[in-house]
Amino acid sequence: MYKEYSPCNILAPFIYHFWEYKGETRSGLKFNIPPHGCSDFVFTGGSAADSIRNGLIMKPYHSYFFGPMNTFTELVARTNFIHIIGVRFRPCGLFRFIEIPLNELVNQGLDSQEFPAIFSQSFIYKLCESNQNPIDTIEHELVRYVYKNNMDTEKQISYAVSLISRQKGVVSIKELATEVCLCLRQFERKFKFYTGYSPKEYSRIIKFWNAIHLLKSNISFDNLLSVAIQAGYYDTPHLYREVKRLSGNTPNAFLSLPTNEKVEVLHFEL
Repeated sequence: MYKEYSPCNILAPFIYHFWEYKGETRSGLKFNIPPHGCSDFVFTGGSAADSIRNGLIMKPYHSYFFGPMNTFTELVARTNFIHIIGVRFRPCGLFRFIEIPLNELVNQGLDSQEFPAIFSQSFIYKLCESNQNPIDTIEHELVRYVYKNNMDTEKQISYAVSLISRQKGVVSIKELATEVCLCLRQFERKFKFYTGYSPKEYSRIIKFWNAIHLLKSNISFDNLLSVAIQAGYYDTPHLYREVKRLSGNTPNAFLSLPTNEKVEVLHFEL
């Protein structure tokens, strides 16, 4: 039901991936969506009516912007079928298309018409009604935007983001600031403006995902303490608190999942 699609080479520096959730469901089914350190544009098809995400009622034939999240969000289905398409922007990637301070949109979901959006309402109707592949249609529109706008990406913060990912969230914030040639205060301010997160918050999310992949991997661990230490946590309670806060579930819930099952969206009965 959940699939991901890689962007073309032109968009790859700015977009992490396109994603699609499509299929039968049940009214009242709850989906937990962990934070990814990114922001998303979400499109609802004509059959995806009245889903609720963090109190926001997602209507058909609409697009929504979800800013950076620092905890898991909930989506509750109110129909028997859902079709949702998303564009997940890399940290700093959204600024290639629109200038907006992401630190003001943390944990917020907005109808795209509520702020200067990339996609017009006419484009959304065209997307929902067209027989063409919707991912291709969205990608074409974004490529058009890249050539239309000449805004530069923030190279210092983008580099810092890549360093945090490379170190799997286990980093020194002071050393990061030095590495990108900024004083600590300026580094933290710019990082939050362009990503929505403090460097520490973003590092916690990256560390969380590393822990989840370790929990789901085929690597043999004696106990959760081994996973915690490998992922950079102090002890098992520390791992437990972080996984619970960011996913709404305990580490044990991920141990029982098949290694090939995606954990970007987790669903439960209400």
